Formats: sequence, structure tokens, C-alpha cells
Amino acid sequence: MTLDRGENAPPLYIQVSDILRRRILEGVWENGAAIPPEHQLCDEFNIARGTLRQALDMLEQEDLVRREQGRGTFVTWTRARRRPSGLPGNQIAFIVPYVRDTFVATILLGLERGAEAHGFSVVFSHVSNSPDEQRAALAKFAEQDLAGIVLYPVDSVHVEPVDALVMKGYPIVLVDRYLRGVYTDYIISDHFGGALRATQHLLGLGHRRIAFASWKDPAISIEHRAAGYQRALAEAGIPYDPKLTCEVEGYPIIDPNSFCDLLAIDPPVTAVFAANDQIALAIYRAAGKCGRSIPDDLALVGFDNLDIGAHLDTPLTTVAQSPYEIGFKAAEVLSRRINHEVHHPQQIILPTTLIVRQSCGAPPPAESSPADASPVPPVSIKEAQ
Repeated sequence: MTLDRGENAPPLYIQVSDILRRRILEGVWENGAAIPPEHQLCDEFNIARGTLRQALDMLEQEDLVRREQGRGTFVTWTRARRRPSGLPGNQIAFIVPYVRDTFVATILLGLERGAEAHGFSVVFSHVSNSPDEQRAALAKFAEQDLAGIVLYPVDSVHVEPVDALVMKGYPIVLVDRYLRGVYTDYIISDHFGGALRATQHLLGLGHRRIAFASWKDPAISIEHRAAGYQRALAEAGIPYDPKLTCEVEGYPIIDPNSFCDLLAIDPPVTAVFAANDQIALAIYRAAGKCGRSIPDDLALVGFDNLDIGAHLDTPLTTVAQSPYEIGFKAAEVLSRRINHEVHHPQQIILPTTLIVRQSCGAPPPAESSPADASPVPPVSIKEAQ
């Protein structure tokens, strides 16, 4: 096993503890089994014995192993034993960063229907896009008599206390985005594939000056959409130009003036792929202020398929997710986790759909609703990265 020994790499004992922890959680060694002796692990990782012992100390503090002098190190983690007391309750919590459109509400509806099918009810909590409020909500619900938690994370970098809950075996499922370094259940959409298809559509209409409008959100979902945009450009032989990327503050509201500089670039952009429909709506307003008409002067594509998009004067072309299915599947995945029916993390990527309307400048498809939707097969997370 090769460790990262670069100047900016994590300490070796942290890397080793992460590898051994994952092996334990994946069932490589069952409860009560002895892990390989220290000299064997030192040879495998090419590390000193002191480094290995630091890694084992971490695992022992997490109650994953027990070290016995003269005998070795033994696994003490079991799925059944690690389930905190009180979890047989019949409620699950749904924690979200914000509620400002129908997307979260539809996830909640799907979650409630799915939870009901598995004998649970849902407690809802909104954390104002604050990592501190999210941390407090997680701690509060973890202490209560709940069966588990569905979390729509504020971002993909504030992992605490989710990482600690996962290590303890607490049932928790993430939706829309996952957390870096946290090996847990999640249900997300194919953000990369949807963005790829949206940008390819604009390229197919003849656009070459295509901007990407996003917000300052360190979330995997936004990063995957940016990656899909860049991949489409690369496949078309168009160099990525960071000047055509605009990031704005997204909470609590988006200021349309933030996009005026983007729309004033010379030579002008002819199309914008917005990372979500909220941003697309702000670009509608910004374009009006800048004297740009959609779609005559500027093609526009969004992401999410919010209800309002179809009812604009110039209906919005967008990439549709399936929020109801996200919520329904989250309940199903969490139920399996609560009932110990699975061993490894359940990581589900749902397909997205390109819905072509007038805002991109293409003729709308025929009248029937299935005809205006082009399903995008899911792209693997590995490819998206």
C-alpha cells in the first residue's frame, strides 16, 4: 500500500488509520478477529513501528479495536453493537440548509411518503445555510430518541459531527451532495452528466462563447456541474476560459447585478449555463438591465427544473432532477441502514433529464411532455472528478 509522502500530505499515521478504519468498516476483519501483526503492517505501509502505533491509538480511541499486550490488536466494532441505544424510535430527522424553492419541499414530500411506507415519520429542521446551525441540529437529533437522520449538507467540507456519527454506526443518509472523506450512504443526482448534456446542447446550437454561472458553494454538486461544463468544452476543442466563469453569493438571495460584468465581456458571451435555476432567474433580470434579450441575444440553460421555470415569459431550458425520488429513496436507504440489512455504504446516483424550452433559442419539441425530455444516463463519480 503506497502512502502519500508529499510535503502537503496528511501525517502518515492519519493515512494509515484511515485505511485500517475502512477495512474494519467494510468487514475485512470481523468482530473479535486479530488484525495483522505490527511488523507485517509496518512492512505493508513502509512505516516505522511508532507511526503504526499512533494509527492504532486513534482506532482504539474510536472503540474500533482493542490492543492486548503480548497478544495483538483485535477488532471490537460490530454493526449491531455500535448502534446507539434508543434508535428503535419511529421518527427520522430531515435537516436542510434552506427552503427557498420547491426542490427541498419535493424532497421532503418523497421522504415522508417513503418513511411512512417503512413505519417512520419525519421531523424537519432548517439551518439557514449555517455550518454551526447544522452541527447543532445534528448533535441535538443524535441525542434524541430518533431512528436516524437524512441530511442535505450545507456544503461538502464541514464534515463534523457527521464523521463521528458514521464512525459510531449512527444511521445517516446524505442527499444532493456527499461529504469529502466521509464514507457513508448518499443519494445524489448525476450533476456531471446533466451539466455535460446541457453544455453540449448549447454547443450543438452553434455557441462557442458559453459562460458558466455558479455560486460560491464548496459543494460536490456544484463542482460536478462545473466539471461537466468543462468536459463538454474540452470535447468540442474549446479551451476553458476562467474569465467566462462567474461565482456569486447564493444565500439568502442572489443579486442580479453580480452578473453584469459577465454580460459586459468583449467579445460577448452568447450563452450561459447556470449551475441552478435560481441563478438562471437572476440572469434573466441581469440581462434585462444590460439590454440583452433572451434568447435573441443570449441563450440560457439552468439546472433543477423548478416549477417557475416553465411559466416565465421565455420558458427556461433546464436540467431536471427527481427530488421526489431522491427523498423516497433516502427513506428506503435509511430504513435498510437502521435495520442492519446492508454492510457497505449505499451510494446511489439518479439520472437527470434535459428539458428543452425557448430560453436556449432552440425550437421547442413537440407538444407531448415526454418528447421534450432527454434522459441523461448517470455518469460515475470517479469520472466526474
